[in-house]
Amino acid sequence: MDTPLIFSTRDVNQEVEMHNDPLVITLSIHGWNVTKVLIDGGSSLNVLFYEPYLRMVLTVEQMDSSTCTIYGSNGAVSIPKREIVLQVRAGPLVTSTRFCVVEAPSPYNVIMGRLWVHRLRGTTSTYHQYLRFPTPMGEMDIKGDQQDARICNLA
Repeated sequence: MDTPLIFSTRDVNQEVEMHNDPLVITLSIHGWNVTKVLIDGGSSLNVLFYEPYLRMVLTVEQMDSSTCTIYGSNGAVSIPKREIVLQVRAGPLVTSTRFCVVEAPSPYNVIMGRLWVHRLRGTTSTYHQYLRFPTPMGEMDIKGDQQDARICNLA
């Protein structure tokens, strides 16, 4: 697991080389394959929006009270409904991850912050559209879904 995590020109899809897409992936969260997961290196929190929370068949009783406040890029303040710890699987790695559950409109289902990426010991590249991290079996990639990213950008 000491292999350097690097990106090269081989990692670029030549058809969409020039783009402005965020890194949007699919992750297994609480046993559900959740699409439209934004990897946001600028966020200190993991956010699970309330609508996908309900689709995961989770109840309000399973949540803890929330102690966090979310400040948006426009300075607007959001108070999460509650918080919950869920299992997130990235390849063979499973992490217990705390989410702030927010009832607000969003084109994304989940926003994963930098702490989660750091727990994976991973690195991201929006240009290459990859989340890359070490595992006991070697380096692992999760490829970004540029179609989902563009749909979210339009919303």
